[in-house]
Amino acid sequence: MTQPPCTAPPALVVDSTHSPHAVMRGVPLDAVRLGPDGFWGERQKQTLDVTVRRLWELLADPEAGHVLDNFRIAAGLEDGEFAGTYWQDAWLYKWTEAAACLFRLTRDSWLDERMDEGIELIAAAQEPDGYVATQIRARGWPRFQKLNHHEVYTMGHLLTAAVVHRRMTGKTSFLDIAVRVGDFLCRALGKSVPCHFAHNPSAVMGLVELFRETGRQDYLECAKLIVDERGAHPKPRNPWERPPGFNGTDQIQDRVPLRQETEVVGHNVFFTYLFAGAADVFLETGDTELLAALRRLWKDLVGRKINLNGGVSPMGVGLSIRQDRVGEAVGAAYFLPNADAYNETCGQIGNLLWNYRMLCATGEARYADMIEHELYNGILSGIGLDGESWWYRNPLRRHQPGEAGPGLNDLPLREKPGSRRTCCPTNVLRTIAEVGSWFYTLSEDTCWIHLYGAGRVELDVPGSRAAGDAALVLEQHTDYPWDGVVAVEVHAAPEQPVAIALRIPAWAHPGEVRLALNEKDAGTPTVPGSYAVLRRRWFPGDILELSLPFGPRLVQAHPRAEHLRNQVAVMRGPVLYCLESVDLPPELDWTKVLLPSDVQFEAGTTPALPARLPALECTALYRDEPNWGEDELYRTVSAAPLRPIRVRLVPYFSWANRGPSAMSVWLPATWLPCAPRL
Repeated sequence: MTQPPCTAPPALVVDSTHSPHAVMRGVPLDAVRLGPDGFWGERQKQTLDVTVRRLWELLADPEAGHVLDNFRIAAGLEDGEFAGTYWQDAWLYKWTEAAACLFRLTRDSWLDERMDEGIELIAAAQEPDGYVATQIRARGWPRFQKLNHHEVYTMGHLLTAAVVHRRMTGKTSFLDIAVRVGDFLCRALGKSVPCHFAHNPSAVMGLVELFRETGRQDYLECAKLIVDERGAHPKPRNPWERPPGFNGTDQIQDRVPLRQETEVVGHNVFFTYLFAGAADVFLETGDTELLAALRRLWKDLVGRKINLNGGVSPMGVGLSIRQDRVGEAVGAAYFLPNADAYNETCGQIGNLLWNYRMLCATGEARYADMIEHELYNGILSGIGLDGESWWYRNPLRRHQPGEAGPGLNDLPLREKPGSRRTCCPTNVLRTIAEVGSWFYTLSEDTCWIHLYGAGRVELDVPGSRAAGDAALVLEQHTDYPWDGVVAVEVHAAPEQPVAIALRIPAWAHPGEVRLALNEKDAGTPTVPGSYAVLRRRWFPGDILELSLPFGPRLVQAHPRAEHLRNQVAVMRGPVLYCLESVDLPPELDWTKVLLPSDVQFEAGTTPALPARLPALECTALYRDEPNWGEDELYRTVSAAPLRPIRVRLVPYFSWANRGPSAMSVWLPATWLPCAPRL
């Protein structure tokens, strides 16, 4: 089974190179080398040294993940019983996708050997018609009996992982399996298998990427069929008259045809993966009606339904706007709870995948803004600073240390995945392994810089190349996201003029952004929420220096967001901050801490957290009132005095790394002048 690495194709995670309706295309993963001392370089090194190895140990452990044993049982290589979730197979697929990317960057032989080991078991478990699902075959169950068996979902992740493996290693062993899976889905979906079995629609992205890799039009048509069928059939108006399960419900965005939809509803992974796949379909077909729908839905989500940390499922369990029971879901407009917020890490990753494809389709900075926001606040919070502990949910508040919130899949402390809660850890793993892919894109004669972080990139800008021309080689010198100065140094450039476009984040204050070329004003507009574009002939040694305002800022929510009324949150640059109870004296109750509207912050450090995670310190106000009784729900307001105290805030993604802790992103605000400084 083991194949020697051969000459691999360009290492593109998402290959929009030949997509006729993409205004931007991605760059090869190995064209971007993140600086070892930079924020993402350090994270990626930890991923290689710790996370990818730990997740392999767990998936291979019969007492923990049981993943390899499930494949052996399904293949008839050993006796035993299936263990784990219905989506347990995806643990191996997403692990392999991440390992392939890390292998491309490092040529680590251990990764190559483990990938071959896993792929050999996948091939052995695949049935003659191409079907692969150990959760069914290992149990001897009939296929496609219940939607929550997630057969199409796991095969969708197989497709994506196999294409990425081919591009990163040059091997075809996994791609051969994927082609048989793709052929099976093309034969089955919409025929012997109803399309609603693709309710968790990872297969759309997987089929489009398989089309891009093989040129097989039937894979694109199958992806388009899944998108077209979502909500295409009339449903009874009374929810109690609908078929059992998810079919025809808001849980899977299946009440209205996608092209006519105006509201984001339902499960966070179901809708983000559906919209990401639909954006892929647009990139290949140019269906403007589909793109218009995706724009509407993005506006609905970002303008009315997303938590401040980027969480796209504020509701654990409840009713949708159309009175369907939904779980792990987006809620009604402005329904944005704190402690109850679900915000499954995988949903934020799905939102990143959707926004990247919208960026390729439109070139609009708003989508890159969202990618950045999700990376620092919605996704990174899902993994501990040790690289081997995880959250499933990402709430914005914990009232008591070590408390689990209401609803599904909440954890009082970070933990390691066993045979449950397996989807988020490997999804974070592949996201960090692939993070360099989101930094840059190319158009005809422009290099677009979307994300900032220390590192180097070597690009071939096609519209600028003449015979013998050099590639465009750039290096970012920066301590972003902790510092707002980004110096982009040119190491090599073509003889022809090319454009470099730098994203000006929407959070930057107008008038405070500076862009210099070789220490002189660049003379280019720097409008927050857009790109500053400089087109010229570049020379080695040229330096573009972008200076962004990095003072902490208070954020408030729309007054209709009742959970957030009269509260404020703190952001610095792209990073969200929070208050943890471990940073207060034990006799103080964090719920009595108020932030004044004129609060002044100072840089600080945090005991037991790395020094490179800067804290913010300030003088807040403390309301000295009696503690609430256990059975006391209401009481008469008393004139409790306010006194100044010093508090420390830490990056939200770093919370819960110092033992059990209460935490809150949103804090009560006082609009009075601050009390005298301590």
